[in-house]
Amino acid sequence: MTEKDENNITTNDAEAVNPELPRVDVPAPEAVNPELPRVDVPAPESATLGVADLQNAAQVIDVAVSRGAFRAGEVAQVGTVFNRLVAFIQSVQQQQQQQETQDAQQ
Repeated sequence: MTEKDENNITTNDAEAVNPELPRVDVPAPEAVNPELPRVDVPAPESATLGVADLQNAAQVIDVAVSRGAFRAGEVAQVGTVFNRLVAFIQSVQQQQQQQETQDAQQ
């Protein structure tokens, strides 16, 4: 049903169904999308995740839940992850405050 030449793929299905339809030649994928130039993107030195990023993630979860983005059965699991994330953020903030207090005393 399909015949392929150098640059085009032609289907004859339309002629078999309705001989009044015009024949359409579609360019082969190689002709439409020639090889794209390679772009080198430098890799980040190291992936970092800060407290602000975690706070943003917690806020995204909170907004998604309040807008009904999760099914009822999923909300409990999402809530558990949210609670763990918030607890971790609070723990890190407390450690940072303690460190700042110790640095100020010295």
